[in-house]
Amino acid sequence: LQTTQFNHAPGQMFMNTGFQFFGRPSMGSWLTYGLGSEASDLPGFVVLLSGENEPDGGKACWGSGFLPTVYQGVQFRSAGDPVLFLTNPEGVSPELRRQSLDTLKDLNEMHLKTAGDPEIITRIASFEMAYRMQSSVPELMDISKEPESTHRIYGTEPGKASFANNC
Repeated sequence: LQTTQFNHAPGQMFMNTGFQFFGRPSMGSWLTYGLGSEASDLPGFVVLLSGENEPDGGKACWGSGFLPTVYQGVQFRSAGDPVLFLTNPEGVSPELRRQSLDTLKDLNEMHLKTAGDPEIITRIASFEMAYRMQSSVPELMDISKEPESTHRIYGTEPGKASFANNC
């Protein structure tokens, strides 16, 4: 890939969106927008980061730009919780979480009727997706059950932050 951009952030934006400026949809956003997603309990596309560093272009590298935010990527981490804030806080049962989300959905739907902002629909969908992800993501990201031969091929080390562990 070649670009006339000489700074990392604009170069990364160009690589991920086709434009060196912020505000354009990422390639993953366009693919999800155009093709959709077959999984109801996982996001349309995910971002695999190794360690704590984000790209210089930040989250805009996997953002939805001017498309609805439901098409932005979800960051998966290789250490700790795979997705931040996916687990219930201590003392909050799945039933209480469901009840809270239902109440929040009712409030958001009331707000949608008065404001008419389509991003409210995206907000409702995001909360519902996060609830469904609470059961699917932990199993999906548990590479400890993979056979040793798979770990050797990919170079993974369970519990260690690395790109290989994300894959």
